[in-house]
Amino acid sequence: MTQFKQQFDALLDYWPDENTALRKVRMNAFNHFNKLGFPTKKWEEWQFTDFSEIRKSEYRLSWSEDLPELPDNIPGRISNTHFIFMINGHYQPQLSDLPKGVTVSTGLNHFHGHPDDYKINGSENPFLALNTSMMNSGVPIIVENNAVIEKPIQVIYLMTDFLEPLMNHPRFIFELGGNAQASIIEHYIGISSISHYVNSVSKIKVDQNAQLSHIRILETDDSANYTASTQYVLGQDAQLNTTSLSSGGRLFRHDIKLVFDGLGAKATLNGLSLTEKAQHHDQHVIVDHGNDACQSHQLFKYILADKASGVFNGKVVVREHTKQTDADQSNKNLLLSPTALMNANPQLEIYAEDVKCAHGSTTGQIDPEALFYLRSRGISKKKAIELIIGGFAKDIITPIQNDDVRYYINNKVTNWLEGVMHHG
Repeated sequence: MTQFKQQFDALLDYWPDENTALRKVRMNAFNHFNKLGFPTKKWEEWQFTDFSEIRKSEYRLSWSEDLPELPDNIPGRISNTHFIFMINGHYQPQLSDLPKGVTVSTGLNHFHGHPDDYKINGSENPFLALNTSMMNSGVPIIVENNAVIEKPIQVIYLMTDFLEPLMNHPRFIFELGGNAQASIIEHYIGISSISHYVNSVSKIKVDQNAQLSHIRILETDDSANYTASTQYVLGQDAQLNTTSLSSGGRLFRHDIKLVFDGLGAKATLNGLSLTEKAQHHDQHVIVDHGNDACQSHQLFKYILADKASGVFNGKVVVREHTKQTDADQSNKNLLLSPTALMNANPQLEIYAEDVKCAHGSTTGQIDPEALFYLRSRGISKKKAIELIIGGFAKDIITPIQNDDVRYYINNKVTNWLEGVMHHG
């Protein structure tokens, strides 16, 4: 913990004239983080993940001197998107391409108008407290009421070309006004053999009758550690479709919480996690049904190779006195190696009677009958396995409505699979 205290003090020194109210929020958050400490295996919600490497590593915050030359070709750029770019935590507004109806402000300006968005509210998640104390990057993105944004807005957060272990704590705010429609791609990329740590928090508000497609992509090298917290609040009749793809990284922990803040809202949450070597991906999802006639549908899939491990812990909570709730949750996992490990724990907490809820989890290996069928049709074993795994991932990729985004993610999955098959 000592190095985190040193970096926190360095941050306060770096911005000595920072807004007094914001500084107070930082200090209270760091005290809360210090009190909680890093999760241990004794914490029930964190028991399958080892955070000791993050706790022991000598990460330092990224400063202005860590801004490298901008690459000629920005990795991960998807065709036909509006664009927001950050490199090593540094926002590059000169490269931004924003449509009418969308504004990006500074974090300080947003904090002045929306201080409640920066409260921890007693959360026992130490990484939320750590982010709030050290938030040093990220931007608020506001979509105006009634704005219909035709092309996706892609936010690339790139870590590359640094000389010693760095960490960043980005805070993103995405807000869709009433009746607005937009797609946002939150894209984290790490390209470095030097270890780095990104601890992000994204707070996403979808107002009445608004529609958001939120794509979250993580692709990084084995030396990286990522923790993330994503919080959704849906207003009346709001619609949310999310797709997450996580690939690479030594450690990835993602906490997702969705709250229905109005009647008749709908949410679909899909996720695909690709792990190999000794990588570990841990995702916790809480969907809180506190209003009538809301629907939630979850499908999270993991593909695990080598000695990789995964955790899926999903909880659907249906509050007392709510009516006409429709919720289902599914977790399916494919083990490509006898040494891969998956821990799955789907849960339902139902305190009302007028509900339609279902949940389930399956973990298995490649179906030998399916493999035999394809081989009997003259297809090589390697190609047959690729076809089976590709079919397993299809349920996550196919629903993505934007052709360019779907093509990008499909290529990433295909390339990952070819790499696993090659060294396997």
